Amino acid sequence: MKKTLISLAALVLAATSAMAQVVVKTNSGDLSLRLIGRTNLDYGRYIPHSDGLDYGVKMNDTRLGVIASFDKNWMAKAEICYANKAISFRDLWIGYSINDKMSLTGGNHFQPFGAKILGLGYKFIEDAQADYAICPSRKIGVSYDFTSNPFKATAGIYSDANIDNLGGANGTNQGYSACAKFIVRPICGDSSVFHIGAAGMYTDVANDYAFSVNQPETFTSRNIMKYTAPVSQAININRGEAEIIYIYKRFYFETHALTAFVNMMDEIDNVQMNGGYAQASFLLIGKKQNYNKKTGLAANASPKNLEVLARVDYLAIDEFDAITENGVVATPEQTVKDFTLGLNYFFNKNVNLRLNYSVAKVEVGETEFTNNAIQTRLQFAF
Repeated sequence: MKKTLISLAALVLAATSAMAQVVVKTNSGDLSLRLIGRTNLDYGRYIPHSDGLDYGVKMNDTRLGVIASFDKNWMAKAEICYANKAISFRDLWIGYSINDKMSLTGGNHFQPFGAKILGLGYKFIEDAQADYAICPSRKIGVSYDFTSNPFKATAGIYSDANIDNLGGANGTNQGYSACAKFIVRPICGDSSVFHIGAAGMYTDVANDYAFSVNQPETFTSRNIMKYTAPVSQAININRGEAEIIYIYKRFYFETHALTAFVNMMDEIDNVQMNGGYAQASFLLIGKKQNYNKKTGLAANASPKNLEVLARVDYLAIDEFDAITENGVVATPEQTVKDFTLGLNYFFNKNVNLRLNYSVAKVEVGETEFTNNAIQTRLQFAF
């Protein structure tokens, strides 16, 4: 098994290096295609080994896609993903640059809310649980983006349906989301950034939602806690977010406060979720942290850099009455708190190695338990 994994890792590494520079252009230069992709080799285990919690190895979230640029102002992206024994679409959009600051995007792409725009893990191997539970992912829609040094504004309207399940149980009633995010950057230099942001989202619900919270790991399929809101009876969901990012040379700090309020039908209790997280890192090797003005988020460290990280995360779900097959069931207040330490090393722009140790404490009414997990990830991206 170990020899197979080592051989597979070596094969992927070789393929990554070979494909990292694959760019095809027409003779006239009016069309260029760039191959992109990534895969993650994850290993982790729970400490101590008990209660059925085990270790695991996964080739997690493998993606392959292409980015096209044509006629100067146009861009398109198509990406598919293999994860959890299923193939699904990720990005599938076309964009138009109005000028060097303004652009329009249509298709399946991220909504301007939360940190998921950078994909799985953002700094750590797994997302903060508050972000994982409250923030939405990609949906089909149209968005407008304005980006400058001091300001960034993004707004869009999206279908509430997933691109891989557009028919769904509700047929053509796909619902919609309207969202907007505004960022102010009083400082936005080469080695220092001060960023303040706020976002809001309204969702007219047409699909069942499953708000779930897990141990922040990706090497098993076991959930330490899973909460499913009875949103088959929901009218709408209102979300809000506030954030701060501060970077000074080798130091980086980021914090988010998040909330979601689910309005329910009839006599069913509304559902309230509140959460937040703070994370920081310092470069033990390297000169400065990186920041992406376009995404409005911190970026990976540069090649040959070594980064140490820490994150605290909190999510609370209020007590409510859920409708089940057995009638109305009282669900107690549920909270999850986790603390994660991390270490990242970037061999080059295509290969990085991550190590995370997390402690997660879950409280469901009067019941509480704590789990510890350690995980490594070797990631290949091009």
